[in-house]
Amino acid sequence: MKAMATYVMRGRLQAIMVIGLFAVLSMMLPPLSYISGGALALVALRKGQAEGAIIALIASALLAVISFITMGNGIIALVYAVVVWLPILLLSMILRSTISLGLSVVVAASFSIIALLGFHLAVGNTVEWWDGILAKMLEEAARQQGMDMMSTQGMLLENASQLMTAIMAAAFFTSMVISLMLGRWWQSLLYNPGGFQQEFHQFRLDKVFASISALVLLWAVAAASMGSLAMDAAFVVCACASIAGIALIHHWVKTKQVNKAWLILLYLLLAFIAPQILLLLAILGFADAWLDFRKFYQNKTD
Repeated sequence: MKAMATYVMRGRLQAIMVIGLFAVLSMMLPPLSYISGGALALVALRKGQAEGAIIALIASALLAVISFITMGNGIIALVYAVVVWLPILLLSMILRSTISLGLSVVVAASFSIIALLGFHLAVGNTVEWWDGILAKMLEEAARQQGMDMMSTQGMLLENASQLMTAIMAAAFFTSMVISLMLGRWWQSLLYNPGGFQQEFHQFRLDKVFASISALVLLWAVAAASMGSLAMDAAFVVCACASIAGIALIHHWVKTKQVNKAWLILLYLLLAFIAPQILLLLAILGFADAWLDFRKFYQNKTD
């Protein structure tokens, strides 16, 4: 990974090649968009937003040409630029000027909630909207496979359509944060070894954000309706809090010098039972905002 970061920082052409290549590859394997966004974050964090914007514009133009040739239109380049690269540029600007990873993550959560609000205002009933989209997808899949899915279609739609908006919002937030942190980690590897680890280990939720998040969660409980704006926003704030929980566990392992197998276990559990583990991590992250667990075990260590 360090070699890739070094290549990106060699010059504008190299950065455009990496950012554009992984953007194209992400059409087949979406998680590769994290590398595209991370490379852009590295450039913006090190060389400034003007350079990052120039590279993003050129990469967008190249992506538009490729998508026009392969798909007949260049709209996918506009979507990619707005959804992936623009938020990364804004977050990199905030992180570069404030040197606050916590603030940057909170802003990413705010972007996701603003996007949620806009989607709800534009669509209206999001559950019904997803019903229509998913029904067409299931019908097409059934037609291609020659299967009769009518018996299970209703149950699938009822469950999936209620969660789709929340999942998309949480995925949008996660994509921004992973790309930003990847870029920051690369910057640390090249120019400030160990700096990202210290920065991440100290990440905890601001009390103001945690308090607002608590109100959002109470609103979601009161609404008691999957697919509502309150419930969708609750997914985003919980995703944000879970990152704070992960940071706390990393700090505990490092400070107490316990076996790193605990971290391996954590990520294995995330891979197999993500919803339950993310909820526990979110609770830990919210609690840490008020209690600051680090001061307890750090004092004992000292």
